[in-house]
Amino acid sequence: MKKLFKIATLTAALATTGMATAADTIGFVDPSYVLQNHPVLLDATAKFEKFIKESQAKFAEDEKKLAEENKKLTAERDKINSDAEKLQKEQKTVEASIKKKVAALEKEAPRLRSKDIQARQNAIQKEADAFQKKVDAIQKREAEFAKKAEAFQKQADEFQQKIEQANKENGGLNPQEAQKQAVDEVNATIKEIAKSKGYTLVLQPQVALYAEDESKDITETVLNAIIAKHPNIKLEQPAEKAEEQKSEATEAKPEEAKK
Repeated sequence: MKKLFKIATLTAALATTGMATAADTIGFVDPSYVLQNHPVLLDATAKFEKFIKESQAKFAEDEKKLAEENKKLTAERDKINSDAEKLQKEQKTVEASIKKKVAALEKEAPRLRSKDIQARQNAIQKEADAFQKKVDAIQKREAEFAKKAEAFQKQADEFQQKIEQANKENGGLNPQEAQKQAVDEVNATIKEIAKSKGYTLVLQPQVALYAEDESKDITETVLNAIIAKHPNIKLEQPAEKAEEQKSEATEAKPEEAKK
């Protein structure tokens, strides 16, 4: 099945061209990191994965047929490509042969009778026609394959839409809607945080060769602000993160006892 949630390009809030001036107050943010951890996308992805797991049997037969057809088309494409490569090599041989025969005929033509010249010309043309038939045949195969590939892609798209519609009917968020919401919110929140901190220019950390003040990186601040906007979305924390918080809580208890 296709991957539904892809990382979009965030540009609205970021300066990607031009040089900073002395008057600019610069901040940094990693928009890809924020988007990858956006609660709306994480929640939508988790719900979709749960939906797929629960309804696997419902779509298994169609998915199996598509997988088999894809395997069959892949093998056919590889065979066409292999035959095309062989034909390209053969073309050089045929062209060299015809060139040699044409040169010989031109040289010997004054001493040959017209019917002999015609016979040799026919032989040269026959050799060229034979090769052209092979070219026409593989071009026909390529055209037929293109139609099959187009039909397969249509089936795959319809299958994907079928899954997305079922997911939506089951209460899941439409992938495109989730993506757009997340991207718009990341862009807007970057602007909000940047303005609140007085930054006139926000760049991605990758463009900075050196930054003396790490506090100018507002990536986590932006992410936390976005998470705060979605209090109803409760995401499961990774096992390592949960264990880390548990450990911190345990270590804090003796300090509280002293007080």
